[in-house]
Amino acid sequence: MNLQSRIDNYIKETKYPRSLFIGDDDRIYGTWIMGNNYKVNSGFYGGYPAGYLKRIKALFPDKNNVLHLFSGKVDKSILNGKTVDINKDNEPDYVDDAQSLLNVPIEDFDLILADPPYSVEDCEHYKTTMVKRNKVMKALGEKAKKDTFVVWLDQVLPMYKKIQWEIVAVIGMVKSTNHRFRVITIFRKID
Repeated sequence: MNLQSRIDNYIKETKYPRSLFIGDDDRIYGTWIMGNNYKVNSGFYGGYPAGYLKRIKALFPDKNNVLHLFSGKVDKSILNGKTVDINKDNEPDYVDDAQSLLNVPIEDFDLILADPPYSVEDCEHYKTTMVKRNKVMKALGEKAKKDTFVVWLDQVLPMYKKIQWEIVAVIGMVKSTNHRFRVITIFRKID
């Protein structure tokens, strides 16, 4: 699928107004206003916002091998996949450090969703330390196959190697009043 067909499918599946566009540099740009549904289906602090996985699934209907990185607890009823977390108490499919990913067959996945802790305060909730985002992107880049997509939800654009990854989308995300703004950066593996 090309980027425009992904947008067309997103609109068809979600029925949301057009909020994604192709820029002159052939990237997707837009803004998602998620609304005031504060429910997190997994019930886990910092879990994906309500409606987020539905939107991602609509953008990537052709991707079946999904990995949820920094998973915590994921409601996989909308977008099924394998999970990775450093905390075994969260019962992930793979217990591993996202900065090295030594135990995860990254090459088996064609869509990777990453939602790392945004701050030290968030890490206190998860009982972990801040990750070095560049190390995560390096670990992914060393193992991911060509045309794998990484959907990175964060308040920070992670450092990445331009010989490994290209940015194909930047989508601002607003949840509701008194919530942090976030950005969804979508990378595609190019080498």
